[in-house]
Amino acid sequence: KIMLITSDMKMADAIHFNHLLLPVINRLGIQLGIGDKTIKQICEDKEIDLDFFLIILNAFLDHDINKTLKIQSVPVDEVVNYLLATHRYYLERMIPEVENRINALIQHNDIDQKQFLLVKNFFQEYKDELYTHVNHEEQTIYPYVVEVSKAYNEKVVPDELRKKMIEYPIDSYAEEHSDIESKLFDLKNILIKYLPESRDSYLRNQVLNALFKLENDLNDHSRIENMVLVPRIAEIEKELLNIEQ
Repeated sequence: KIMLITSDMKMADAIHFNHLLLPVINRLGIQLGIGDKTIKQICEDKEIDLDFFLIILNAFLDHDINKTLKIQSVPVDEVVNYLLATHRYYLERMIPEVENRINALIQHNDIDQKQFLLVKNFFQEYKDELYTHVNHEEQTIYPYVVEVSKAYNEKVVPDELRKKMIEYPIDSYAEEHSDIESKLFDLKNILIKYLPESRDSYLRNQVLNALFKLENDLNDHSRIENMVLVPRIAEIEKELLNIEQ
C-alpha cells in the first residue's frame, strides 16, 4: 500500500520515500534546505494552503484523493497555477532534456541514421501534439475555469458564462483529453523493441529514463485535472446554474 503523505510528516522523509516528488514541491514554491521541518510547518512558513499541498502530493503518489482528502476546499486558482507551472517544467526542462539525450544517442551510436531519425521525427510529432494540448489548456480551459470560480466567489453569473456552462461544460473537456500519453508509450516501445542492438546501451537507457520520468509527470498532471479540477468545477457549474437569473 502506498504511504499517505500527512501534515505532521517531515518533508525530508516524504522526499526519501519518493524522490520524484522533488519537481512537484519545487512547483509549489518550496526549495531544498528544509531541515527537519514538517509539511505543516513548511506550508505555514511559505503561506501555502495545507489541504491543497497534501492533495497535490498524494495525487502524485496515485492515491484516490477523493476518499481521503477534502477536494471541496481546494482553491481553484492555486490548482490552475500549479498546472501552469507543470507546463513550464515540461516545455523548459523535460522536453529539452529528452531532445538532448536523443541527439546524443544519434551522434554516438553505430545504428544507421534512418532508424534514429525515426525516433527523432516521432518525438517531434509528440512534441507538437504536447504544445497544441498545452496551448488549448492555457488559452481555453484554464481561463474558463478561473471565470467559473470567480462567478462562484462573487455569486454573480454573467449571461455569456451561463451559456458556456450549458453548451461546453468542464466534463466535455475531460472527454476530449488528447491521446498524448499513448504516443509517448509508442515512442518508448520503438526504443525498447524495434531499434537494433547497440554496443553501449547507456545512452538509450538515458533516453528511456527521461521518457518514463516525463510520462510519470504527465500522468500526475492528468490526475490533478481529472480528480481535483474537473470535479470541483463540475460541482460549481451545477450550483451556479441553479442560481436564479
